[in-house]
Amino acid sequence: MSETDDWLAALLKQPGADVADLEPVTTAEATRRLALLGVPDADHTGVLATLPSPNRTPDLWEALLRCHQVLYAADPIPSRKVDWPNAPAELGEAGRYFYVHLFLLALPSLLALHSRLNIPFDVTAATVQDLGAKVVSYRKYYDTGGFDRQGWLVRHFRGTLFRLGRLQFDRAVLTIDEYQAESDDGPKDGTPVLEVHIPGDGPMTPEACDESFRRARPFFTAHFPDEGYEYGTCRSWLLDPQLARFLPESSNIVRFQRRWSPFGPTPDCDSDVLEFVHHLPPGTGDIATLPQDTTLQRAIVSHLQSGGHWRQGCGWLALP
Repeated sequence: MSETDDWLAALLKQPGADVADLEPVTTAEATRRLALLGVPDADHTGVLATLPSPNRTPDLWEALLRCHQVLYAADPIPSRKVDWPNAPAELGEAGRYFYVHLFLLALPSLLALHSRLNIPFDVTAATVQDLGAKVVSYRKYYDTGGFDRQGWLVRHFRGTLFRLGRLQFDRAVLTIDEYQAESDDGPKDGTPVLEVHIPGDGPMTPEACDESFRRARPFFTAHFPDEGYEYGTCRSWLLDPQLARFLPESSNIVRFQRRWSPFGPTPDCDSDVLEFVHHLPPGTGDIATLPQDTTLQRAIVSHLQSGGHWRQGCGWLALP
């Protein structure tokens, strides 16, 4: 069997579900969806040229159908984990854009879900445009078109994650199995929490973050009234307290850190830092050649060159 056969077999062995089938789309409709998803024009030609169809590429179409079934299988608070490996290199552009095709074709299912939940369309649009942001990142990393953050976008398309202004909030439950700890004065094992994520598309000013936090509890109370979110959690290199040694007290990162009460382990996350600050794929790049144009970039490089490591911090806060 070829690598492609093995990859298709892995996707098709996923358990099916009673979910409406995907429908083929016209080029005009696909282009409209790409715009809503924030996919840049530079990638439209490649996405459209390799978009699978039931007749032309039946194997890829069947794999898309099965992934769509997995995406929308019923679950009260949907799991965010899927087993969707990257397509093999031998598939070329069709493989690199396979999961863009999935989310493009799944968009009506997401819109129907958001409609049932009465989600405002501006929130829907802001949320799904993260796909386009990840396509942009892929081109920065590899200097070609593609997308490899399919596991991350599951949150958006299952209706667990929503972008409210500057920040993203993801419906979750704090468990000791996942967090390896619980807070002393805040959320405990089994507590519903909103996991906070920070898109990398602009400054995280205190004012913008304040506005997002003010929106969060009313939003989730209105659309998920049975879940009762009182706390937010955040696990990110941005919460590494070592950053305060390199950045001024007035920096947005240091001011963001002060919002959180730390708890739990702090594993190394050098790859995460290099990915978000220097746009390097995990495990690549020569530290000595990295740009040092900003205070943050200089801090990242200096600390690594001295033999240090950056760590993922974890914190909680009470939602306003």
